[in-house]
Formats: sequence, C-alpha cells, structure tokens
Amino acid sequence: MLKILLPKDEGIYRIAADEISKYWRLATGVQLESTLEDDGGDLIVVGSDAVNAFTHAKIIEKVIPQFSMATGTDAYSIRSACEPNGRKLLFLAGARPRAILYAVYRFFELRADCRYFWDGDIVPHTNDIDITGLDVTEAPRFSYRGLRYFAHRSLTRFQAEHWDLDDWKKEIDWILKKRLNLFMLRIGLDDLFQKAFPDIVHYPKDYVVPEAKPRSYDDRTLFWSLEYRGELRKALLAYARERDLMHPEDVGTMTHWYSRTPNEYLDAVKPDFIPQVTGGYSEKTGLVWDIRQDKNLDAYFKLTETHIREYGAPDMFHTIGLAERRCYDDREANHQMKLYTYRRIQSKLREKYPNAPLLIGSWDFSMYWQPEEVRDLLKELDPANTFIFDYISDTDDEKRNFQNWDIIGRFPWFYGIFHAYESNSEQRGNYEAIAQRLPLATRDPMCKGLVFWPENSHADTLMLEYMAANAWEPSKENYTITSFLEMFLGKRYIPAELPAMQSIWRKALPFIEAMHWNAYSPYQRPEGVAFRNINYEFFARPANAFMWLEPVHIQRAYYYQNHLKAVVANAPALLREIAEIDFANASEFVFRDALDIVRT
Repeated sequence: MLKILLPKDEGIYRIAADEISKYWRLATGVQLESTLEDDGGDLIVVGSDAVNAFTHAKIIEKVIPQFSMATGTDAYSIRSACEPNGRKLLFLAGARPRAILYAVYRFFELRADCRYFWDGDIVPHTNDIDITGLDVTEAPRFSYRGLRYFAHRSLTRFQAEHWDLDDWKKEIDWILKKRLNLFMLRIGLDDLFQKAFPDIVHYPKDYVVPEAKPRSYDDRTLFWSLEYRGELRKALLAYARERDLMHPEDVGTMTHWYSRTPNEYLDAVKPDFIPQVTGGYSEKTGLVWDIRQDKNLDAYFKLTETHIREYGAPDMFHTIGLAERRCYDDREANHQMKLYTYRRIQSKLREKYPNAPLLIGSWDFSMYWQPEEVRDLLKELDPANTFIFDYISDTDDEKRNFQNWDIIGRFPWFYGIFHAYESNSEQRGNYEAIAQRLPLATRDPMCKGLVFWPENSHADTLMLEYMAANAWEPSKENYTITSFLEMFLGKRYIPAELPAMQSIWRKALPFIEAMHWNAYSPYQRPEGVAFRNINYEFFARPANAFMWLEPVHIQRAYYYQNHLKAVVANAPALLREIAEIDFANASEFVFRDALDIVRT
C-alpha cells in the first residue's frame, strides 16, 4: 500500500501530507496514510535531502541523483525512482517550505489532470495515479508573484473585506496552487489604533465606527465587530505564514484612503498635518500627520510595530509615501516634500530593520510625477534593499510608465497589472500593452516580480489565470491573449461544454480588450480613467465635441468612438448565443462565466 513518508509530522510537512491525501482521495477514492518510518513499501517522499534523511540516503545509495535547486528559492523537483527490488518511490522536494506545496499541486496537475481555479478545482476520477517516470525540476522567472486585496465595497465574490476565515483559507490555498508567494491586505487598519494606543482609542460599543461616513468609501461599518476583524486578520495571516507566504508590513504615512485616523486619537493627540492643497481626503480623519515632527513619525511607526507584534512579521515592508496628496501649488516644492517623506520613512525604518526589503508603490509616479522626478527619487534609493512596486505597468500613458524611469537594467522593480475601479467589475485587460511591455520585464534581470492588483478581487477569471501563468513562466504563448485564451478554455470546461464556450469567449474577447482602467474617456479630462457610460450619445457625438482636447487626445477620442462602435455592434449576436446555453444543466463555471461576459 502506497504511503506518504514525512521527515516530521508537523508544519509544512503535515500540510503537504494532508493535501496529497486529499487530492489522491478526490481522484481515486483511496485514502493514503502518512508515516515517519520506512516500512519497505511504495512511498511518496516529502522533502529534499536537506530536511528528509530518507531522501539523503537514497542520494548516497545512487537511487536518485542530487537535486539542483537553489536553497531559499521557489524551485521544486518531482522525481520518480524504482529500487532494484521493484519498490516505487516518488520524491516531492522544494527549495523552501512553500515550494514543497508547489510540487504537490504540480504533481496532481501532471498525473491526475487536476486544474485549480479560484472558484473551484477540477479533479477527474481515475482508478489509479502513476507515480513513475517523472523527473521534473521547475523554477519561476519572477522571484515575487502576488496579489493585492483592496477595500472597495462590492459583492462578497469581488470584495476581500467581506471574506471570513474559511473564505481566506480557500483563497490562500488557491494562491499556493497557482504558485504565487506574495499577497497584500489593503483593507484598512482594522483595530491597530486600539492595540497601539489603548489608553486613547477604544473599541466601538456597537458595529458603527464613529468616523465612518455611511454609504461611502469611508464607511468602515461591517456586519461584525472591530474586535472580530482583528481576530480574523490574525488568523488568516497565521494561516498564510504557516504556508510560507509573504505579506508586507505597511510603514510610514499610513492614514491614506481607507486607513482613517480615529476621532478619539485626533481629539486626544491633536496631531499637526502636512500641508495639502488638493481637495481629496480633506477630512481630518484622512489627512496625513506632519512627519516633519518626530512625534508623528514615531506614532506612525508604532502602528507598524503593533501590526508586526499582533499579526505580522518584519520580513518585508511597503509604503505609498504621500501618494495622491499635493502639498504645495509650486511643483518643485511639492516634489521636495515627497522626496523628503520617503527619506524620513526610510530613515526611521532602517534604524531597526536595516536589511528588510522595502516596496515603494508606484501609484503616485504614474498619476502625478514626471519621469525625471521618478529618476530623482531612484538616485536616493538603495538597490540592495528597495524595490519599485510598479503595479500599474499596463497604463495607457506612454510617458509616465516604467520605460521612462531609467529603471530597466538599473534598479530592482516589480511589473504590475491593475484592474480598477470599484465600478468596473467586468472582465477587462490592456492585453495589447501587456504583450508589448511584459517581454521587456521578462528580459530585464532587475525585474524581480509580477503582481496583480484587482480592486475587485475576483471580477476577472481570465486575468487571474493569465497573470499567474506569466508570473511563473512568461512566454510568447502566455503573453498573447488569443493563444492563452485557448489554453485557459481547454482547462476550464468539460469536453461537452467546450465548443459552445470557445465560440462565446472568442466573440467576447474584443469586448474584454476594448476598454480598461485608464483608457481615455472623452467624458473626462485627458488624464482621465475608464469609461463609466458607453451609450448611443457617446457614439453620436460630433467632431466639435472633442475640440477642447489636445490633438493627441482628439485622436484617441475618435479612435475609441469608432472602435467601440464597431465592437458594440456585435453585442446582440453574442448575447443571443449566450441565451442559447442550457443553464439548467450547465456547470457552475459555464453559468458564472456567461454572467461575467454579459456584464462585460
């Protein structure tokens, strides 16, 4: 009887054994046992020779050759062996703990035709699973591969802030199945103020957060208490750390967007604020404390240290600087204030954590900075421990993007794909720009990561799969959305459903590619964002409606007007084809994907 041999019955080894047993049972109906002792039977051996003495012995005995995996990386090996007495062995080895799980899930892909999607696994039934004849060693192109989860409000499927622990466990398991290693929670500070400043800030007596603005981005009221939100964060991050995933710690000016300062803190401490001439985030709860004063910088760092103590680990940090804030009308003075803010944050961080990686988010660079200003900042950053976290590398702005920052081949950075905003829950993707720019990142040894930030977490199944595939192994087939789509469809649907869904998806692809998060809209200024309304009025607008724009934007406006008119003309035929699906007997994937295409 085949058994699972573990070096220890704990930690990642226990998790790996449970997953092997789970998927073996789902595929074959047979439950495998795990053991710490070799009883002479066939074995699935978990762990390389660095952690498993049995594996080392088999290398010494020349049953298997040594593994070629750089320690600490995400490389893994799946290796079969057969001893002279006929005993079958399968080794699942990883260069670090999470890589062992990559090997487990990859084995079931290769030999049981398992496929993993965010909304469920496909595990075909089989009488047995062959463990012989495998010699696979794989490593990712990008060292960092991950997702950000944001605080927009929407339906549970799209909004990570609404997920409970079971939802998060399913999500973290899926992250590992897709061989990702990094995720970020950008869903507010939860109860950090209550834990960092307990004498000042108290838990609300009911679920209503006092500084919340009802029915707005800043409404932090939920259907569970703030105390429970803290318990949930602690549990889900512990679950992720047990599986060796990375989660950066926020540092610096953290009172941005949805991380509001509680009124109790403002009333008691009365912090001064940095100058601000922009109208957004003008409420006191959303202002940035004046970090020119040490007491405010120290208070910000206390929030970070509290999160490390209560929830996290000081392995990696992240900052957005001043992001969208404009401090002065004078551009040079404003630029100096932003540079100064990065200096202050880094100086404080390096006092205690001199070597931990720091991710610097790029939102401000692509939205407000000029390329030469980004280059100024790069001169002040240490490439030994700092990364530019460019999560909007797919921007339509040909000037304000990574290609003009002198970053390629010079400074460590992440390539990123963005999906925004809250109202855009459809399937969208600037696949043409990605196919042009991602090869630049792939060829650049200084590009260390590929990340995806969907502001609605699971609005776009196609993009989730596309990102995960390219994060591990970017290639011409993966870059090009038409070829990737065919691979995606072949994995997602059973043979009986595949022809109809192939036809629908192929016709839907022009709609998916037609618009994206910052494609130009004549309803907004030239630097505007994605369309909010595509209607007959837009298509009928006369030429003089665009005359207030600069020539380049007039050209883009006409392009989108004419291009979208041709695309939308095909919508009735596509909708009729979707309506012909027998939804009463269709699989859940077909039903969900059809709805997503209709929304798009």
